[in-house]
Amino acid sequence: MKNRLKSIKNVALNKTWVSFLNDNHPYSLLHWSIGGSHDDTKDVWLLQDEMTFEAQEFPTIDEAIQWMEKNMEHISDVLG
Repeated sequence: MKNRLKSIKNVALNKTWVSFLNDNHPYSLLHWSIGGSHDDTKDVWLLQDEMTFEAQEFPTIDEAIQWMEKNMEHISDVLG
């Protein structure tokens, strides 16, 4: 499990996104940043359910990986 999470983190850092399965359910972890002339800048990592498009925001990739480690026990098929 730790090797899969490490692989997910490495791919996400290299490409700014990675897709994977958890219990045969598709998810993506992606970096999302918004900039502009307004005060609504954002720099977060999103964990998105690819079936419902619901997403959770995490301030850092490490926090996202920690949450996944606690809540996603059956990660497989890491896709870059």
